[in-house]
Amino acid sequence: MANLLKVVFLGLIGFALLVFFTAEKPKQIVANENVVNIVKYDSLPSIFEIVGKEDKVKKEDLFKKDEDTLIVVGNHDSLAVVKELPKYFELTKPYVMVANISAAPWFVKKMFIPGKLEELNSDSNIPMIYDFEGEMVNVLNVTDNSKTKFIAFILSKDGAISKLYEGEVKEGALDGSMNEEEKKKVLTPLFDSLKNI
Repeated sequence: MANLLKVVFLGLIGFALLVFFTAEKPKQIVANENVVNIVKYDSLPSIFEIVGKEDKVKKEDLFKKDEDTLIVVGNHDSLAVVKELPKYFELTKPYVMVANISAAPWFVKKMFIPGKLEELNSDSNIPMIYDFEGEMVNVLNVTDNSKTKFIAFILSKDGAISKLYEGEVKEGALDGSMNEEEKKKVLTPLFDSLKNI
């Protein structure tokens, strides 16, 4: 009986090794980043909550179909720097910021973040979308929620939204860890990418 168990056990081990060494490795699907990051105007949410405004704003009022629009998704530190873009460069395209706060706990989103975002955007006339549920972030396929990164997209006249640039600011930029020269240096590649459109 012991010999029979040894044969069965060795047979199972042999079969497992045979399958392990002869099975084909699964093919890794690598998507082209530009194809993945192209989104259409129609897939954007129909209404938006704008920081500092009581009423919700329609998509058509925020994004005009007949003009290119810069959309920048950021979080805390990065938005504190990105909002300075018109200060350093002459922008000819409309510009919208998206506060990527959907990953924050519900209580924090309701109690603390709205006031902080209003304070952050108080001296700016750039619309900032309060993306409470993460609808905009999901449509744009933004998965990085770090507070120092920002991702810029361009909404073209034909309604296609494509990724334009990805950048990062210093930790603590919201609290003044970056001087004017550092801010301009971080924003220059974004502006250069925008000029090439």
